[in-house]
Amino acid sequence: MLMAEHLSSPRHTSSPSSRAPMPRPRLGLLLLVLGALGLAALGQVYFLKRPAFFWDGLVFYLLAVLAFTLAGVRVDPLLTHSTREADAGFWGEMVAAAKREPWRVVALLLAATLTASLLRLLRIEPQLPNYNQAVLFWLGATGFYILAVAPPRRRPRLDLGLWWEINRRIVLVVAVVLLAALGLRVWQLGSIPPTLGGDEGSQGLEALKILAGAIRNPFATGWLSVPTMSFYFNAPTIKLLGNTIFALRLPWALVGTVTVLVVFWLVTRLKGLTLGLMTAALLATYHYHIHFSRLGSNQVADPFFVALALLFLYRARDRRSPLDWALCGVVIGLAQYFYAGARFTVVIIAVLTLSFLVRDGARFWHEQRQGVLIMLGAAVVTAAPMIQFAIRFPNDYNARLNQVGIIQSGWLEHEQVVRNQGALPILLDQTRRAALAFNLYPDRTVWYGSPKPLFDFAAGALFLLGLGYATLRLDDRRLFPMVIWWWGAMFLGGALTESPPSSQRLITLAPPAVFFVALALLRIGQIAQRAWGERDLDRLTPYLAAAILALSLSSVKWYFVDYTPLRVYGSSNGVVATALGEYARDVLGPDWRIYFFGPPRMYVGFGSIPYLAPNVEGVDIHQPLTVPPDRGLAPADKGAAFVFLPERREELALVRQTFPGSAVEEIPSPLGGTPLFIVYRVPRGQLTR
Repeated sequence: MLMAEHLSSPRHTSSPSSRAPMPRPRLGLLLLVLGALGLAALGQVYFLKRPAFFWDGLVFYLLAVLAFTLAGVRVDPLLTHSTREADAGFWGEMVAAAKREPWRVVALLLAATLTASLLRLLRIEPQLPNYNQAVLFWLGATGFYILAVAPPRRRPRLDLGLWWEINRRIVLVVAVVLLAALGLRVWQLGSIPPTLGGDEGSQGLEALKILAGAIRNPFATGWLSVPTMSFYFNAPTIKLLGNTIFALRLPWALVGTVTVLVVFWLVTRLKGLTLGLMTAALLATYHYHIHFSRLGSNQVADPFFVALALLFLYRARDRRSPLDWALCGVVIGLAQYFYAGARFTVVIIAVLTLSFLVRDGARFWHEQRQGVLIMLGAAVVTAAPMIQFAIRFPNDYNARLNQVGIIQSGWLEHEQVVRNQGALPILLDQTRRAALAFNLYPDRTVWYGSPKPLFDFAAGALFLLGLGYATLRLDDRRLFPMVIWWWGAMFLGGALTESPPSSQRLITLAPPAVFFVALALLRIGQIAQRAWGERDLDRLTPYLAAAILALSLSSVKWYFVDYTPLRVYGSSNGVVATALGEYARDVLGPDWRIYFFGPPRMYVGFGSIPYLAPNVEGVDIHQPLTVPPDRGLAPADKGAAFVFLPERREELALVRQTFPGSAVEEIPSPLGGTPLFIVYRVPRGQLTR
């Protein structure tokens, strides 16, 4: 079987005639793993059914983790990882390299010159008519730097026929997983989720501004201080497909799909093919990651950048590869141009590099110092424009962090006064809420708004077992990056921000979370095999496949069958705005003007409306009408569409007194009951009477 073949190590492969006698079942191991599962299930029951007894549930989980870890360390480790031999003739000293290949010095100087010229261009005021030259300088500097530090080398010719013969089953399985990931992310992308969130629409508007030439600089910040390059990434599909929901969401659906592949490569390198396939399958079908992959918003790039940077980091360390060190730095730099959460990429790479140095000491520095310096240089060259922007405009660069960070915003200080508590108990409460987003606490925002935690009962119990086991096994260097990823991002993006758990800030946790689920499943199977005295690793495959399939089907069903009809994503205002934007685009058009009786609940500038109907002008009517309005309210240059939210419906009668003779149209709510809004359309000809 495919999975079992790659679990095998030389000591487990022998001819039937030379096999050792079958050992007797180990009842103690079996009892430990069954006890761990029972305690984990009991802890999850307490979390979900008896939240008042939270600490009891936590104790049950801690006992489960201890039992599970004890069982795990008593069996021979079967989780292998793939490493390659260090390349022969790894970098010599820089001076020797320069003497051998002086053209590399020229390439490095060109990279430095282009970077300096780029930074000078970006300081010019007022803004340039376009920044095409700046983009070329940026791409050129990055390319010349990589060429200088990791020049192309002639490698042995790959025998594609032999490669396919060896790897075809693996390729086919991975292809099936990726096709499933893509299908789950692009199927009915324009209508699931059915609401176009306001922040989605606002990001779409930024892309429209780029296409219209209003935004010209990709190395600055725009809406909510988000780097403008993120919106440039969105612009091509909108240019090709129009300002539709599908066009806005498609790039991020593709990012979500590619993340599944990158995570497969990463986990396979860290812990072997079996765990790589299991993690990729779970991520491909994980409702939380599916949801954010289906939004026209850049948060789903956070796990992509972290996973890709980790992949290159461990390839670089394993193979002592200058190119991988350079690419790791490039990914760190690129991450600075997207959502603020992607900045965690530089944090985790810095922590892991420091851990290599602490654990291996002088040996690591002696063997890998050029690689570390190459990575730093690549990160600086790639991120140079954003670094300069952060230095020149620190308030703009950090605006979002200053707004949601509990320390920067003053929230922590304010809460100490309100709760009459010190900082420590408040921080502990924040950490508890963020850490248990997958097991106990539902999302507190409209970004996802699921009424349940981010894992169901079974996945939640397995997750905490896997997380606890990996956290207690920090001596395992191949588990360490996933542990640091989860705990670091949970604390920085959850505990230290307002209102945890906030799903949009925790999406980077999706890959390590499903990794811990897969790890627990695999270790349970391995422990049970050893406890039962079983040596045939092939027998693990059906158990693993069935477990992954069951978890995957449950997750997909939750998202498409149970969650989507709830219409909780994007808020009730988002539902209204999506319907109004589509109505304005499909029914009204540019010859009409909307007079919106929506404030103070919502305004016509709600991002979804102008994105879907950018050519339809809108006017907010702030003050409630108490008498019939003057006819000058609606100039006769365009037809007037008076739109009323239900709570301001009484003002319709006053408008009809001034502009009589037209029909009233109610737009029904998809959930039934009160209509979303009421439209009173007065054609242009009637406005002149």
